[in-house]
Amino acid sequence: MNNSNIKPAGSFSRRDFAKATAATVAASSLSMTGLVVPAFSQENLPKAEKLDNRLYFLTVDGSPYDRGLQHGQALRYVIQRGIATWKQWISEVLEQPNPEVEIAEFVQGTDYMGAIRKHTPDLYPELQGIAAGANVNLNDLYAYNMFDEFLSFTVQKFRLGFCSGFGVYGRQNLPNIIGQNNDLPRFFDGTQTLLRIKEADGRQIYAFTFAGLLANNGLNSACVGCTINIMPTRLSGALDGLPMPYVVRGILARQTRREAVEFVKEVGKYAGPMDYIIGDPTGVTVVETGKDYFKLYESYKGEKYIPHTNHPLEMTAEMKPGEASKSLKRLKKLEELVGGRVDKIDVSEARKIFRTPPLLKNYETDPTFPTLESIIIELDPTNPRLQIAPGPPDRYKYHSFDFKQGFVETES
Repeated sequence: MNNSNIKPAGSFSRRDFAKATAATVAASSLSMTGLVVPAFSQENLPKAEKLDNRLYFLTVDGSPYDRGLQHGQALRYVIQRGIATWKQWISEVLEQPNPEVEIAEFVQGTDYMGAIRKHTPDLYPELQGIAAGANVNLNDLYAYNMFDEFLSFTVQKFRLGFCSGFGVYGRQNLPNIIGQNNDLPRFFDGTQTLLRIKEADGRQIYAFTFAGLLANNGLNSACVGCTINIMPTRLSGALDGLPMPYVVRGILARQTRREAVEFVKEVGKYAGPMDYIIGDPTGVTVVETGKDYFKLYESYKGEKYIPHTNHPLEMTAEMKPGEASKSLKRLKKLEELVGGRVDKIDVSEARKIFRTPPLLKNYETDPTFPTLESIIIELDPTNPRLQIAPGPPDRYKYHSFDFKQGFVETES
């Protein structure tokens, strides 16, 4: 990343330089104790609603920087707390004693900015706006947005993936549906956020994310939706590729599934091994990506659905399927619950599926990587809408949103 705050010097190694600059980075970063931030006025700041005392719901508009600024201002303390907890997690769980060094090394050792500026030029100004509004260090926020990429770079043997998703399509009298359980480390818990992004031309995006992040999954007003899964099984990403949050927002900027798939294909280099489940009223496509890896799927075993967990649907011996045993188990469960029942999968059935172990990871069974979001996206061209449970869906109810009313209702 080309950043004026961090410039290599002399004959330092990358790690030596990171250590030398860590003190400068730390001066404007947060820690778990002794948190000090400048005083600011609460007047005239954008407000986020909080549904069920759990899910932040915020509408942003204006220029990319203005949207980011509103996001950062409205969720300032939530973002600060999230970054502080993330740094503690790096230190304690990853056993990296100096998170500032790891962050500085990640920023210096990757070159994602070229891809970001080429493929999603509006999003870096938005990130800058979030950092300014939240009063956090930009390099911290930049790395925080790329959890999967940061994890692969910092601790390459730490290969984890737990999300499960599927798409169904081509049914009579039922809209196409895509959805996922989003299983993530606990430092994100309590920062679940739904952004309603209003573009100047009237287009809108619902981006589910965690406060301070650009996107995890979502739906746009043109009825294009996207969910994701990381695929860490012996696949890697490109150090100069496009990171996942930017790919998701790029997908949600498109007007059709075909345009979205073409966008992902044109990116060419991907910062992490990911699959994207992309849907619209005409169908569902799974796009698997990695370094020098790109595959498309539009059906599964001859049926009108596609399940996906954390491994490529067609694994080779080099990918070592044994490492994906939990992923394979969850894929088998999706085959059992969706396969042969495609015409019966409505929102109610999708909720039941995502509440079924091992697709469900709750606080008791999986306290370190629980389901922190469950999303169901209905691709109805007359009224696209989404349902979000902001945590394990056996504990938290689904909240419904559309582009006509905004928040519609909470599951009874």
